[in-house]
Amino acid sequence: MKTWIYAGLWLAMTASAANITDIDPANFDPQTPACEDFYQHANGGWARSNPVPDAYSGWGVSNEVRSRNYRILRQILEQAANRPDAGDHNTQLLGRFYATGMNSEQLEAQGLQPLQATLSRVTQIGSVDELTDFITEMNARGMALLFNTEVYPDLKDSSRYRLYVYQGELGLPDRDFYLKDDLDSRRIRHEYQRHVARTLVLAGLPRKQALKQAKAIMQLETRLARAAMSRVDLREPENTYRLVGVREADKHTPNFLWTRYLGELGLDGVETFSFSQPDYFAELDQALADVPLATWKAWLRWSLLSDASPYLAEKYEREHFAFYGKVLEGSRRPKARWKRVLGEVNEWLGEALGQAYVEQAFSPQARARVLDMVQDLQTALKQRLATMPWMTESTRRQALAKLASFRAKIGYPERWRDYSGLRLPNSSYLANVSAAQQYDFQQNLAKLGQPVDPLEWDMNPQEVNAYYDPTGNEVVFPAGILQPPYYDPGMDDAYNYGSMGAIIGHELMHGFDDEGSRYDAQGNLRDWWRPIDRQRFEQRAEKLVRQFDAFTVPGGLHVNGRLTLGENIADLGGLLVAWDALQLRLQQKPQPTVNGLTPAQRFFYAYAQSWRRNYRPEALKLMVKTNVHAPAHFRVNGPLANLKSFQQAFACKPGQAMVNEEPRRVEIW
Repeated sequence: MKTWIYAGLWLAMTASAANITDIDPANFDPQTPACEDFYQHANGGWARSNPVPDAYSGWGVSNEVRSRNYRILRQILEQAANRPDAGDHNTQLLGRFYATGMNSEQLEAQGLQPLQATLSRVTQIGSVDELTDFITEMNARGMALLFNTEVYPDLKDSSRYRLYVYQGELGLPDRDFYLKDDLDSRRIRHEYQRHVARTLVLAGLPRKQALKQAKAIMQLETRLARAAMSRVDLREPENTYRLVGVREADKHTPNFLWTRYLGELGLDGVETFSFSQPDYFAELDQALADVPLATWKAWLRWSLLSDASPYLAEKYEREHFAFYGKVLEGSRRPKARWKRVLGEVNEWLGEALGQAYVEQAFSPQARARVLDMVQDLQTALKQRLATMPWMTESTRRQALAKLASFRAKIGYPERWRDYSGLRLPNSSYLANVSAAQQYDFQQNLAKLGQPVDPLEWDMNPQEVNAYYDPTGNEVVFPAGILQPPYYDPGMDDAYNYGSMGAIIGHELMHGFDDEGSRYDAQGNLRDWWRPIDRQRFEQRAEKLVRQFDAFTVPGGLHVNGRLTLGENIADLGGLLVAWDALQLRLQQKPQPTVNGLTPAQRFFYAYAQSWRRNYRPEALKLMVKTNVHAPAHFRVNGPLANLKSFQQAFACKPGQAMVNEEPRRVEIW
């Protein structure tokens, strides 16, 4: 339910590691006019000098930040691993988890043994009841086979937690990969089926039998994908909220009883839950009845192997990378082992690692300075909402009330997550990951019946990212993103407002995008708009959909303007609010031209350079097909072409590519 500034990147750095002193003209492409392609103009020199490293699917400023940050995180983990019995409980967890993941000799010696007992259980399944019992047991461990079970605030009563059950992920990253008939989708399906077969062979299945099972697995997943909801439809909040009684859900899926499932999870007292995507669950229930048990067992075996492969011997991990890293994203080799293990520590022990990170990398003074900037942006947004010409007064009052109730979380949580109940078996890397996964799942379920915790974070403090939570009506900025070059205390206001200010504005505007605007000041899913205002908003947003639909990446693939609409609204509105906040700041403290660049030009250069990125072709296509964020090039040129302030800053003229004139100009907030 959260909206992020980045597409799932895990990135961070420390102020002490930064050496950025000003906008570097070496990053420019002076051969490309600013008014024709500002992204290329601002970043073309950098792009030529920074090819994507072999272990990555893309490379940008965020990766540069991450690389510097990793040195601190690695040092924290290595020190903990070298003294496994020293320090407090969290330090011991970090050290033992990291040490077990780094123990390649043990991984090779164990082979498939850490997973063998679970695979043997699959072999013994003899009926549909035993099949559903096994699925229930795996889900109780947090594995999420076939569907997801999660507790988070009730969309229509944000003061209480609600249980949600919704469609699960399949082996391919999106339903459309199973259903579309274009050449690239067919190629990926072919490679995926080969990958499934090779993985089964590695686990001991004869090749002929593995090929047959891989085909059956593909057919089963395609059937489920056909019934699944699309990513565009999933952006509609009402499509993820459908309250039903437990016994009513039983009638919907007679082959999978929710009374039994919830009882096994220790949730006997649950009377209603959100049973999202009923078409998917109806098809799943029918498949439980008519798909041969042998096919289901093959699918289970494959799913277990696929999930476990990154934590097993090298041959399993290598095969997993061959498809998910190389075929899908274009990476040429895996990342160094310590980086992969560090990523898993971040996934399962994120706040334990983050607490150690913050002690070294983020000061209370930095936190206070960023809070001042957030307040500047809120002031600018308030002024913009108060004068929005297309909005009626009754809707305006509620919009201003929503803004007034925004909560900002800066740097790190006020109360750290409790890992005191987590015990790691240390018998294998997989066993540690499984224990942490189960602990995380059970901690989530334990929220039911409790008041919603306003201090909880959904992102680790070491991440270079940010998010808006509609049910909490809060914006969250971890310490990792509050660092140079995103925010640099040594730089002028024009630079910082163009970079970090635009990010802050982006998250604030998520409260008023096509999805976030459906939640009121208390974080409840409620229509607080007058119909005429909603109609005017949607007409303006539709122009932005068409604008991004027209963007293409090499190969002719179009950006999905509907899928990326929320992020595009936030980018456009966030830039406008950051610009307004800078003007308010400059009224108090005028800023001179610096190195030949006016404050306005520095603002827009800072914005563009914060998005510099190179992609591998495979990763770029995957992003366009599956990501709610548009590629970086369009996140710069798309909104800027609608801004008169940008065009004035660079003396752009009508007819140039970076000038959207009426009726193409998009103005929403």
